[in-house]
Amino acid sequence: MPRQGLNTETVIKAAASLVEDNGYKNLTLHKLALKLNIKPASLYTHISGIEELYLSLANLALNQLSAMMTDAARGKRRGNALRAVSAAFCQYVRQNPEMYQIIMLIPHSHSEELVETGRAVKSILFEILSQYTDDNGKIIFYSRFYHSILHGFVSLDHAGFFDDTVPADASFMNIIDNFIEQLERI
Repeated sequence: MPRQGLNTETVIKAAASLVEDNGYKNLTLHKLALKLNIKPASLYTHISGIEELYLSLANLALNQLSAMMTDAARGKRRGNALRAVSAAFCQYVRQNPEMYQIIMLIPHSHSEELVETGRAVKSILFEILSQYTDDNGKIIFYSRFYHSILHGFVSLDHAGFFDDTVPADASFMNIIDNFIEQLERI
């Protein structure tokens, strides 16, 4: 019988906390059970194993990122929406760097559920980009370009490659503004 108050959502949130505290590569079911003050075997009431736990964490991370991006874009159009979504993306990664690393594992997960959740994140950007063109090929191209900008920037930022000579956020917004200028020329 499951412990009172313990459910799958609680288990996943506790795992997310462990991931951010100790790194996603250091997550084990034993450490999660210790955090929840239960026996490791009791976790199997809520998850089938570590692989399912990672899939659930990736799903949680994508949903969190999607919510932040959607909130940021609400009521905004074109360049203003892209600037807001970009800032939200950066904020998410800075607040949740290890959960972001789990998102990066998704292409190798072979999980259709995660692919669908990932499409929800992409749809936010596709909706904004469709305000510039209705050419689906161009939307895909610019989406990939944009994701490369975001991922490259947050990865370098997280690794400490930017000094304080020019604030990193100012550089980031300059890059986003250059991207928007390119879109305006379509």
